[in-house]
Amino acid sequence: MYSIKTTKNENSLLNQVTIINETLNFKSVIFPNLGAALQELSVNNVSIIDGITGDQTGLDLYKTKFNSAFLFPFPNRVKDGKYSFENSNYELEINETNLNNRLHGHIFNKSFALKSQNATKDNATVTFSYSDSGIAKGFPFPYEIEIIYSFSKSSMSIDFNVLNSGESSFPFGLGWHPYFNAKNLNKSIINFKADKQYLVDDQMIPKEQVALKFKTPLVMGDAFLDDCFITNKSQVSFKTDEYAIDMDFSSETPNSFLQSYTPDTRDCIAIEPMTCAPNSVNNKDGLLTLAPNKTYNWKVNLKF
Repeated sequence: MYSIKTTKNENSLLNQVTIINETLNFKSVIFPNLGAALQELSVNNVSIIDGITGDQTGLDLYKTKFNSAFLFPFPNRVKDGKYSFENSNYELEINETNLNNRLHGHIFNKSFALKSQNATKDNATVTFSYSDSGIAKGFPFPYEIEIIYSFSKSSMSIDFNVLNSGESSFPFGLGWHPYFNAKNLNKSIINFKADKQYLVDDQMIPKEQVALKFKTPLVMGDAFLDDCFITNKSQVSFKTDEYAIDMDFSSETPNSFLQSYTPDTRDCIAIEPMTCAPNSVNNKDGLLTLAPNKTYNWKVNLKF
């Protein structure tokens, strides 16, 4: 039987929604006031997601690592925080000061309301919502977002619904920024279908597409990744000594995009599905446009 519990913290940023199934030794923890980000996923007492701790140390880490953050209205970087759309110029607040970029959009630190919850013997669902009036610097477009987590015995799905609640169209892309634990990263294996990846400049902005630099499946070894791949299928798998996952991420664009990053700690790997490339508001690779009163759905399925 699944159960859902909400926990308030003295620091409301650390409030938690916990989903538990004791029979399956399953536990999931979501932080609503950190963009409804998933900070724990463990199955059969095996920890899959590398998340933050529920204290100030965890908050400090989240500010730099963006553990499981949802990335909207664009994933990754916008060069110098500047872009143009429909003959107007916009300038975003810089939050990656060392490279002078806007990084990872706007909602990673927003407070989401717990809209609904349901727990049964076989599954659990929690829905979070957020509404923005369009006052953010550089993105003056109202929108509403709904994030729906669904859990079952061997899978999790995330539905991300964005509504344009304003009177004009806006450009956007979506991404998810999870880290997956890997106690023995060198022997872990990542696999996806791609022929091309991006070369980046000194601001980590894509400058050209090149042939994939390695063959997949890739045994990680001592490989260091900080790359965006143009995938032929919206799928990726990752296998460690302790668990294996398969991720499917839908995309309505001709291509989908996958960012992967290996921190220096070598104890986890970021595997980030995206609907568009970094700096898409400028290079237009995968960039989407949402008309007034229209909704876009992006779905991520994770099997474990």
